[in-house]
Amino acid sequence: MDLNFINSLHPGLWIKIITLVAIVFYVVFTFVVFTQVKVMGEILVLPNSKAILKIISIIHIALAISLFLVALVIL
Repeated sequence: MDLNFINSLHPGLWIKIITLVAIVFYVVFTFVVFTQVKVMGEILVLPNSKAILKIISIIHIALAISLFLVALVIL
C-alpha cells in the first residue's frame, strides 16, 4: 500500500474531511430523531403535540442539512 498519498495530504484537509463526516453523522442523527418524534407523537394523546413536535423536528432536519451545505461551501 502506498502511503505517500496519505502523507501528502495537509493536516488542514484532514480536519475539513473529519468535520464534514461528523456533520453527515449529525444529519443522520436528526433523521433518527425525526423517526422517534413521529413514533412518540403516535403514542402521546395531547391535542396539538403531534403537529408541534413534527414541525420542530422538520425544522431540526432543515437546519442540520443547511449546516452541512454551509460547511461544504465554507470548508
